[in-house]
Amino acid sequence: MVRINLLPTDKKKRARRIAPSPLPGGDFGLATWGAIYGGAIAIWLVVLGVLYFAQSGQLETAMQENKTLEARRDELQGKTKGLAEVEGRLEKSRRLEKVVQDLERARRGPTRAVMELSKVLSSPGGPTINPAELERMREDNPLAGFNESWDVRRLWLTRFEEIERECKMTGMGRSNEDVAEFLRRLTLSEIYESVTLQRTRATSDPDTGLQVVGFDITCKVRY
Repeated sequence: MVRINLLPTDKKKRARRIAPSPLPGGDFGLATWGAIYGGAIAIWLVVLGVLYFAQSGQLETAMQENKTLEARRDELQGKTKGLAEVEGRLEKSRRLEKVVQDLERARRGPTRAVMELSKVLSSPGGPTINPAELERMREDNPLAGFNESWDVRRLWLTRFEEIERECKMTGMGRSNEDVAEFLRRLTLSEIYESVTLQRTRATSDPDTGLQVVGFDITCKVRY
């Protein structure tokens, strides 16, 4: 009897095991995948290029805006600096003007104070005061104001001193009423303020020997 072996032999098994498996897509699988990968890379490069140029444009625009803002800032700083310089010069001029005015008042002040004393101790005369204000005072109080008929020869000054608007007066009057009238006139004057009688004392006139009332008065001068 003849026997036929239909099972594959060992050589055929080994040949099937080492035979390469076909790639997906048949004989053109490797080329196809290479094309796919290359196309994807190309598309990605194109996308990156577009993004790069877009970002570059935005960056250039932002840099241009920054330059414009910096130029505007420098312009404003220049104007502010110029304004500050002008204000500084103006303030310096104002201070100088005030110094000149103070010096002018200081120069005229003592003369004005002495001239006011001359008016207070003159007949007819009296303190420098607004007539309307004096009339209003007399309407409120008939005894307000000063005695226009007072004999100014009944009082005289022996010392007058003014330093930086502070005045000191020393003198003599025939009576306390004379001293009171002189004090009233100084108080009403627009030139003097803070008039204060410091003291009175009984004394005698060294020239005539008459009994008189000595007084000391302090006040301030309005320049």
